[in-house]
Formats: sequence, structure tokens, C-alpha cells
Amino acid sequence: MKIPAGLLLAALLHPGLSLAQAPAPVPRSTASAELTLFNLDVIVTDPAGHPVHGLTARDFEVRHDGKTVGVTNFSEIRGEAFPSATVRPSGTAEPGAAPAAAPSAPRPPRRIVLFIDRLQIPDANQRGELFDAIRGFLEGTLGEGDEAMIVTWNRSIRTVLPFTDDPEKLESSLAAVEKQSGRIATEKADLDLLQDEDAWFTSLALDPRIGTDFGGFTPTATLFAQQAYFEMKAKTNALKGLTATLGGMDGRKVLVLVSHRFSRYAGMEYFLRARSDVTTLGESETKAFDTRRFLEDVTRSANANGVTLYAVFPSGMDAPLPSAADAAMTAPGPTSQPLGGREHLALANEMEALSFIAEKTGGVAAVGAGSLPAFIDRVSADLDSWYSLGYPGPTGAKRAASVTVRVPGRKVTVRVRGSLVEKTPEEQMQDRVLAHLFKPDGRARIPIQASSTVAPDQKGKYRIRVEIRIPIASLVLLPTAKGVAGAFSVFVASVAPEGDFSEVTRRSQTFEVPAQDLETAKAGHYTYELEIDSAGPQARVCVGVWDEKSNDAGFAVVKAAGSPDPSGP
Repeated sequence: MKIPAGLLLAALLHPGLSLAQAPAPVPRSTASAELTLFNLDVIVTDPAGHPVHGLTARDFEVRHDGKTVGVTNFSEIRGEAFPSATVRPSGTAEPGAAPAAAPSAPRPPRRIVLFIDRLQIPDANQRGELFDAIRGFLEGTLGEGDEAMIVTWNRSIRTVLPFTDDPEKLESSLAAVEKQSGRIATEKADLDLLQDEDAWFTSLALDPRIGTDFGGFTPTATLFAQQAYFEMKAKTNALKGLTATLGGMDGRKVLVLVSHRFSRYAGMEYFLRARSDVTTLGESETKAFDTRRFLEDVTRSANANGVTLYAVFPSGMDAPLPSAADAAMTAPGPTSQPLGGREHLALANEMEALSFIAEKTGGVAAVGAGSLPAFIDRVSADLDSWYSLGYPGPTGAKRAASVTVRVPGRKVTVRVRGSLVEKTPEEQMQDRVLAHLFKPDGRARIPIQASSTVAPDQKGKYRIRVEIRIPIASLVLLPTAKGVAGAFSVFVASVAPEGDFSEVTRRSQTFEVPAQDLETAKAGHYTYELEIDSAGPQARVCVGVWDEKSNDAGFAVVKAAGSPDPSGP
């Protein structure tokens, strides 16, 4: 957040100036400085996990890149939906007196994105527990001004339901997703195939006539792991896009990831045998597809956009059982490890990634159907009560900085995002364009209009031509030798009917109006045209116009088939 501050410096009158003399103009100079104000949503809980109420700004110690900073903006959002602990603020006298309750700030709107992975939960009871918990979460959390969005993932993003506060629409979407989730995990067939290959190649190695396993099942496992790696890359890119979308909105913003696969080492389970133990992790192939960089990108994007990530792995750990159909060589020997070693290591691999993104952004992670009630309560309580801390950025601070928050002298747990990123005006505009695809931008000041036409090209794709009309009177015009001039940028993003959305692109444009045409120009529009490539004719396109002088913006959404989209903002 940028706060411009004007600094006025007045020069002293010359000491020899006579009162009878006409006063000379007092020399003045002005300078402009920018102040960056950072804001943090901070969760404070007692040892029992209950929200802690009653703290003041003096109770918090905030460090920005290791430097202590003073809190200048402070508020407590105090809900009453969950048990809580109220403490006496630091510096209050009379230890026996009841703590004075600080006035609670008005609760900002809550924006919730449910990102439901390609769930495959054949057990009806387990599936019902999960979706009933999600329903209860939405029913108990969404209040006036709050909205939720449901997104599913199946090799690519699927927007099931844009932001809404309509409980009937949310229930209908959840019911459809629940129905689609009653399937056996596709990984099971892949693991069965690898087990058969392992038995076959092992038998070849034991045959004295052959004596080699020709590389065993590793080549096939590598192919499966590569596919898992590419899907992990695409999934984390989708999460980055969703956090950027939330970044363009106001209020308290959270994303709840209901995971099927979100691995630290993609495809690690394919290199493990049924009775593998921790020593197997020393083999290079098990960690060949490290996703650490993808995880860091997700947390960086979430922290830059003020989004808290919560993650749950509802399936938990599988409980494999021996089968008569298993190959004889898979039977345990005197020194064999217990059955289920692969599943235990795979679960740890999943939780390492989920815990990483949650803890770095101030959220929590959980595993298993049994943990769902506590997990839902934790997310709900975090959205019910928290502290908002604001402070000016230290002089010379970097755009990206680590941040820590403590409450010294108290037995409490503090959760907050681990880093802050100061976004440029261009990055903020990109976020607003993505957000406008799903919810109108309430800060728009330039009343642009847009229309579009679409036609197939020779490559089997479609060319979308968009025409934008920008009121010249809404733009800042600066004087030039010949008249006035202005500059604006056009930002474009699109979303396919299935839900996949594009990256945001920017195109800049300058223009000049001769002095004699100025009044006529102010009554008219600047028409800007552009073309977009699309895989299909039904894409929705959002265009944003940014006045580079005033920082004002305007937005419009059109369907590829033409004219403003009646279903969108």
C-alpha cells in the first residue's frame, strides 16, 4: 500500500530586508516521498488452541527482515463463535482487575477459495465425512458480505462455482463434486503394474540363463514420476493464479486446499516397494523430482497477495493388505520390513509439502478423515478472530522481506505469514484484472466499454478481436508543446469455459491531442483494438485500462462471441 506524503520546506526571509521594502517572493521547494505501509493478519492462540483476545499493539514484537519495527495501525477482530481466552494488556495496573476489553474493529469481508483436488475416495463414509465437514465450514463461516468460490482440479483447473454467497449454489456444486469423487485412485493401478514389472524383472535376474533385470521397473516408474512432476508444476501454477486473483480483492483472504496429491518429491511412491523403509530414501531416484521450487513460488505468491493457505489430505495413509494374487517373491522373509512401508513414506512426502505451504503463510495442515473436525474448527476460528497489525516499511527495506511476530512474556502461539512482498503498481493491476474475471472491481474509476468478435484461424484455434472505448475525459492529460498528451496500459486475461485462465499480458499506449482538438476529444473516446489467440470460441476476456499518470483504472469483461458478458462482472 502506497501513501504519498508531501514535505514542504520554507526558506527564511533575508535578515536585512526593510519593512518599507516590498517583500520578495518567499522561496519554497517541495519534495515528494512514498511511504510503504505493510499489513499483517496475525492469529494468536493459547495452549489449548483458543483465540486470545485483549492484546494491544504494545504486546506484539514485529521484526521486518530482522529489524524491530513499531506497530502504527492496530485493530482486533474479535468473534464470539468459538471459546476464547481474554488476557490483560501489557502495562495495565491492578493485577486483580478484570482486563479492559479493547473495542473490536468491524470485521472485513471474508473471501474463501476451496481448491478441491482430483479426489478419489471410494469409501462412502469417508467421502461423506469430508464433504459434510466442508458444508459445515461454509454454513458456519459465511456471513453478510462474505463469499466463497469452488475450484476443482483434474489435470487442469476447473471453476465449478465463481464467488457467491448463495448457499443453494454452494450446496449444488459440492454435491456434484462429491459424486465425482467416489472413484478408486488411479495410482493404485499404476502401483500394481509396477509391482508386476518388479516381479518379472526380478525373476529374470534370478534366472541363471539371463542374470540381469535390464534396469527393472525403474524406467516405467520414472515415466510415472515425470507425469506427477509436470502435474505438480501445473497445479502450483494454478494456485499462484488463484492467490493473485484473491490479491485483487479486499478483505480477509484464505485458500483451503483439499489434496489428493501434493508431493515434496513428485512420484516418489512409484520408486518404493510395498515393504520399503526409510533407507530407501537414500536412493537418488526417489528424490529426483524435487518440487521445493514450486512450493516456494506458491508461498511467495500467497504472501505477496495476503492469502493464508490451509491444507488437508483427507485420505490419510492407505492400509494395504496381503493378497493371494501377489507374486510369491513379495512374501515377507525373516528380515523383511512390515507391509505398508511405502504408504507411510508416501504420506510423509505429502505432508511435508502441505505443511510447508501452510506454515509459511500462517495456516495449518492436517491429515486423515479423523482430523477433519479439528481442522475445520481451526480454520473457522482463524476467520472469526484475529489481529491486524500495520507498520511503515523500514528505510532501505527490500521489496521482499522476512517477517516474524512474537508476543513476549506470554504462553501463546502466534501464526503469521513468513514473508512480505511489496507489489509494484503493475503487479497490483495484473491481480485486479484476474479478480475482475470473477468479481467486479469496486475501485474502478474509468468507465470503459468493450466488445468482441471471434473467428477461426488456419491452425484450428480462434482469433478474438476486442475493441475498447476509453473516455478521454477520464484520463489525465499533461501539456505538451502542441497540446496535451496521455499514456495508458491495457491489461488482458482470459478464462476458458472449463475454468483454466491465462496469464495477464500488458500493452502500453501513448497519445497526443492537438490544442485545437482538445475540447472535441474530451467529449469522445479513444478506441483501442487488440487480438487474442484462444483455444475455443467461448472464452471470457477481461480487459483493464490503467492510466499511468493518475493510477486510476477501468475494467470490462466480454465473451469471445461478442459484447459484454451478461454472466460476468
